Amino acid sequence: MSILVTGFTGNTGQEVAKKLVNIGASIVCAVRNPEKARSLFGADYKYVELDYTRHETFDIALEGIERIFLMFPPETQFSDFHAFIRKAKEKNIRHIAYLSVKDVQFMPFIPHYKNEKEIIKCGIPYTFLRAGYFMQNLNLFLLDEILQNDRIYVPAGKGKTSFTDVRDIAEIAARSLTEEDNHFGKKYPITGIQAIDFYEVARLMTSELGRPIQYSNPTAKEFKAYMLAKGLDSKYINVVTMLHMVTKIGLAKGITDIYHQVTNEQPTGIITYINDYRDTFMK
Repeated sequence: MSILVTGFTGNTGQEVAKKLVNIGASIVCAVRNPEKARSLFGADYKYVELDYTRHETFDIALEGIERIFLMFPPETQFSDFHAFIRKAKEKNIRHIAYLSVKDVQFMPFIPHYKNEKEIIKCGIPYTFLRAGYFMQNLNLFLLDEILQNDRIYVPAGKGKTSFTDVRDIAEIAARSLTEEDNHFGKKYPITGIQAIDFYEVARLMTSELGRPIQYSNPTAKEFKAYMLAKGLDSKYINVVTMLHMVTKIGLAKGITDIYHQVTNEQPTGIITYINDYRDTFMK
């Protein structure tokens, strides 16, 4: 029996897949287009089609699966995503490790709040990976502005956030799915070792990369208008804006030692992350 890894074509899902393969777990990567994924990522992984808008893909995707690393694509409708969770229950899936958001219990306006409730309601044993702000947002969503305009552009004010490396999240996800009994019912708030603001991130990037990076600190209105003009989806922009507003008002700065508790190691620091991704940030 295998572990289904959703979100494989994204950063976190791919890191989870790597971790699981490295420890010898049998995995299947759920993607919308298996042929495209195979051409992009190679044939070392096994792929299966999963499209939340096409419920007929659910049975095949869950064939031979007993555990799931589950991610929520922001463009997905709740009705479709929850239908997949119910199908997982019907298929006797014995464990879901769901990637959620730190402090989600205080944020009923974000999708993860409702998704956690649905998983609990269905009665599938779960581990909720309530992650802090991804360091890798800098080399993904924020990268274009860093490369083109030498700036970090998010409406987070002077608020501090608990930057978290997705590789650390993947480590806990892999352990949760392969050491199941130790992690059933756990809600892990996963953070890095310190909370810093985006001004400090810009300063550290400037120092480590040897070129000036600034934090622009736009208002929420400015950020939305700018991102809409760039062609991003309005629903996605609203979610991103809300998450950064949580940082702005000081609710994202909490630090935990969950990573150390689970792994007996220290989480990745922001300077290590910047240097690991140095080539990505260089023009």
